[in-house]
Amino acid sequence: MKVVVASLLLLCACCVQAAMVRREASEPEAAPAAEDFFSRHFQSLSDFMTKDLPQRLQVEELRSQAETYVDRANKQLAPLVQEVQSNFLGLFSSLLKLGKDEGKP
Repeated sequence: MKVVVASLLLLCACCVQAAMVRREASEPEAAPAAEDFFSRHFQSLSDFMTKDLPQRLQVEELRSQAETYVDRANKQLAPLVQEVQSNFLGLFSSLLKLGKDEGKP
């Protein structure tokens, strides 16, 4: 019985060792593939940033679009700002009146 257990233990140890050797042998092959993958993508990103993007983005066009957006936002938000300001001043003045009225005997 002891011989069977010892032989099973030896067989399991050999299988584990073989799996570890196989895994270690396959890892170096995966590393160059990953490096090649990243280098290709970094190169394509670099090409896009230096060649394609400046052609697509016209600085003057972006500036005019931003100015148009800001002008439109100012026109839409100006009445809202005035309303909030008047409501805040009304609330503040009513709180001051309430404080003065409570302070009087």
